[in-house]
Amino acid sequence: MVLYFHDVIYNGENAANATSALVAAPQGANLTKLADQFHFGDIAVFDDPITLDNNFHSKPVGRAQGFYIYDTKNTFTAWLGFTFVLNSTDHQGTITFAGADPILKKTRGISVTGGTGDFFMHRGIATISTDAYEGEVYYRLRVEINFYECW
Repeated sequence: MVLYFHDVIYNGENAANATSALVAAPQGANLTKLADQFHFGDIAVFDDPITLDNNFHSKPVGRAQGFYIYDTKNTFTAWLGFTFVLNSTDHQGTITFAGADPILKKTRGISVTGGTGDFFMHRGIATISTDAYEGEVYYRLRVEINFYECW
């Protein structure tokens, strides 16, 4: 199963289109600018559209909801915790993910820790790759999900 999620980071000027926002930052009250030095200490929450292809304007099949924490001082990495909430004619339910994301690697693995509905008690691995990146405003992740345990 391959899905794409599209993240538009709030920058103080794009509130109408933003799908994620900083909720904690080392620079204090300035939650519109990512921290210097690999964004260390920034925490963001997101509610991103999920599509079947890499087109931002495609009809969403669900939402990716969760958070990421920039957790390393000497390179770009984040810790992710999120859920795909799917509500389409093909799939109903949730898939939950958690783990480290070494952002600069071409592909990286993250754990599928469970699910509900069509994905009840599913576990597995998801391979994430950054499919598009536009500065500090937009990125798109390709998520290939492989289940190894299903009920």
